[in-house]
Amino acid sequence: MEALLKGYLPYLVGTLAGLLVALTLSGLLTLQGIPQLMLFALLPAAGGAVVERVFQRKSD
Repeated sequence: MEALLKGYLPYLVGTLAGLLVALTLSGLLTLQGIPQLMLFALLPAAGGAVVERVFQRKSD
């Protein structure tokens, strides 16, 4: 179980960072509707993927 969580930790960290950026941008730009929905859908997923990729490159 611990190894499984350790494998997902970089993705989880990136997702949380992307969510924080999405919240910040949404508040600063006062986005509503479809742009806000796209921001909250894309940034956490992209953040998770980028951080996971960086961690994989460092471990290789």
